[in-house]
Amino acid sequence: MHERYAKQNVVFISVSVDDVKQADEALDFLKKQKATFANYLLNEDGDLWQEKWNIKGPPAVFVFDQEGKRAGKFDNDDPDKQYTYADVEKLVKALLGRDSKK
Repeated sequence: MHERYAKQNVVFISVSVDDVKQADEALDFLKKQKATFANYLLNEDGDLWQEKWNIKGPPAVFVFDQEGKRAGKFDNDDPDKQYTYADVEKLVKALLGRDSKK
């Protein structure tokens, strides 16, 4: 998705919540995925970020609009409501379409 939308000023970042001791494995995974955008390793207690982000755990995708307001949250907390990256991309396209109409 990053490759398709970066030229349209869509910013992508990833945040790994893996244990700091697993940083090398997380970095290897990101390299295999060709994640050339900004990647961060969160060094915070799981209970704290789960409460702040209102999720039970990864993976989760947050989409923010052009003003920095959260436009969508995709997680697997509800087993009956799983998301796909097609769902995320649909929202990104909608936000880009809205931006081009301004």
